[in-house]
Amino acid sequence: MPNTANRNFEQVFDQHFEQVYSYVAYRVSPDREAAKDLAQEVFLAALKSWNSYRGDGPALSWLRSIARNKVADHFRKLAAGSSLAKIDLDQFADGFTSSASGRQDRAALVSLIIRRLPHDYAELLEQKYQEGLSVKQIARLRKTTEKAVASALTRARDSFRKIFAQIQNGEE
Repeated sequence: MPNTANRNFEQVFDQHFEQVYSYVAYRVSPDREAAKDLAQEVFLAALKSWNSYRGDGPALSWLRSIARNKVADHFRKLAAGSSLAKIDLDQFADGFTSSASGRQDRAALVSLIIRRLPHDYAELLEQKYQEGLSVKQIARLRKTTEKAVASALTRARDSFRKIFAQIQNGEE
């Protein structure tokens, strides 16, 4: 008979696997094999650290933070030797290319920047731009005011730009 901790992890796995896979797949699209591998890595890392998971927040948020790190690691490996540091900010903002390699470079760059942001900023930007939540929805989720969310979003975007500029200037 499995112990309670294992049974609880199995429940978290069953409940959140599809969401974690979708989260990863969106970021590494169109590479489905990488998405499968990374989703597995997320749950392996979660299982290894399951005993240290305090359960303060939703399990999905914890799993997403692991996934964010795994995706960033994935792109860091892909970007080794890439020309990411030479991407122009205006080109980046305008979606500088629609080619598959351009999308991968852009995704790698965003992933690297997101990983360097404070966790709260990264999560906030993901809620706004990747999940498409409104400021009002985010405020409701975070149990705070819309003004507080708008201010935090401004700070998060400023931090994103600052890290981008550091990468552009070779200050990685």
